[in-house]
Amino acid sequence: MDQFSIAQDVAKLLPNMQVVVVTAYNLDNTGTNAQVAEFAEETATATLSSLSAYPNAQSHPRIALYRDTLKEKCNLSAKKFPQSNESLYRRLLKDKKALRPINPVVDFYNAVSIKHAVTAGAFDLGELQTRSVQPLELRMSSAGDSFKALDAETDAPPTEVGAGELVYAQGPMVLTRHLAWRQAAQGVVTEKTRSVIFMSEVLDGQGVAGSMELTQRVADDLVDGLRRYFGVEGQVTVLGNVGGKLSVGLHSAFF
Repeated sequence: MDQFSIAQDVAKLLPNMQVVVVTAYNLDNTGTNAQVAEFAEETATATLSSLSAYPNAQSHPRIALYRDTLKEKCNLSAKKFPQSNESLYRRLLKDKKALRPINPVVDFYNAVSIKHAVTAGAFDLGELQTRSVQPLELRMSSAGDSFKALDAETDAPPTEVGAGELVYAQGPMVLTRHLAWRQAAQGVVTEKTRSVIFMSEVLDGQGVAGSMELTQRVADDLVDGLRRYFGVEGQVTVLGNVGGKLSVGLHSAFF
């Protein structure tokens, strides 16, 4: 696998969405990372303070924008399929504290997501490159696609995915359903992960200029955080209809 791309029909469907793509190699995701934990705590505290102005997570303007955009463009029910940023805000409001740690990379991208109210995630690049030579894609699902949820039993078979869902996929293997609703068992970032590909799907209601400004802030936080917290340099590319670039080449995760 040496490429990530956004399908032309997805770019046309969501012309104002920009996807921040950051790759990082040879990082250490084992144990605990005090700097990431501090960033997550500070972000949670600041976000909880700002959320006090809203009665619930879905009332936040950017969360509402994701809900409304995906409802209009993809006929997606936010009640059934809330995006990851909305789920994080709901959990934050419920617990009133930073999220339970998972591992440093996951805690890091969750904090970036919370800080900017955007969806953000990552895949284990090494695992995907070992698994298949087929490219990673953000596309609409089609007949023959299948999905095995992260929380599924180990011996459970994959389930068929109907056509017309917005998914991240590698070949017929769906890695996330309904953009950033649910993650698969494949490509998950664990303590063994050494190379990652981050994606943050940025929507903003302030027009192209506002979207570009938010996109840059998300990209800067991902790259600066990788340098500060993990001691590695991230390579960033912004994909989407706005900039006219829909694919990026990926280096091998193995050196």
